[in-house]
Amino acid sequence: MNKIERRFEIKYEFEWEYGVEISKMRADLDALEKLGATHVDIEGGASYDCPYVEIEAYVDRLETDEEYLQRTGEQEAREEQQKQRDLEQLERLKKKCEE
Repeated sequence: MNKIERRFEIKYEFEWEYGVEISKMRADLDALEKLGATHVDIEGGASYDCPYVEIEAYVDRLETDEEYLQRTGEQEAREEQQKQRDLEQLERLKKKCEE
């Protein structure tokens, strides 16, 4: 397996709920860039007839060695668990056919 580019959320408190000055937006975006952000997702919606906006910042980057090892380790563990479930199912089916 090779390293892959992944999206990591950057925790940042946007205080734009009731309007925001452009200078504040610029300052927030500058701060996000310093934190490594490459993308900002803005999603609007309504809940109980109240409009809302969700703003989240992300960095898209190649995973580190540690993140790669964690991801591949988790994937191998899932594959091993699936293999064990498949073997158990095969054993049950064999017993059923032998009866």
